[in-house]
Amino acid sequence: MFYHSDDPAFRKIIDDFILSSINGDKTLSFAIKNIDLAAAKKGVSFYHMMFILIQRTSLENKKRNG
Repeated sequence: MFYHSDDPAFRKIIDDFILSSINGDKTLSFAIKNIDLAAAKKGVSFYHMMFILIQRTSLENKKRNG
């Protein structure tokens, strides 16, 4: 579990995720661009935005699954 978006291991996972999408799924590339745009609008880094989205999704899944 990561506690901050500046964790080097977290950043490595996100970097690997981005690199895997370069020649792959167009939907995934589109989502990454939208996340980057949302991060810019909020004035946070792409990594921080990803961290927020992952936390939000994790909490929603915990609520749904009890």
